[in-house]
Amino acid sequence: MEDSPIGLDKWLIAIWMIANARDDVSSLKAHRVLGITQKSAWFLLHRIKLARQDKRFESRPGPIARDETLTGSKACNTGKSKPEKIQSRARIVKKSR
Repeated sequence: MEDSPIGLDKWLIAIWMIANARDDVSSLKAHRVLGITQKSAWFLLHRIKLARQDKRFESRPGPIARDETLTGSKACNTGKSKPEKIQSRARIVKKSR
């Protein structure tokens, strides 16, 4: 971002777009949203993706984040006239790399 002719507001919006996208963000979409040329949008997106691949941030000791999710069907979907409390719940824990 340093010495870039593209303003910080456009960089931050592009970072937000990449962080919240399910798949990849195309340079054409970024060009339309940011109001810059497609070539500048391509450059901007590639610089952000390159910064995200920095190896210094991958080797952190210990777990980074753990997520707990309870799964199971709703009591109303069991087909019984009087719903009972569902006891089959699994605990899913995401492990860090």
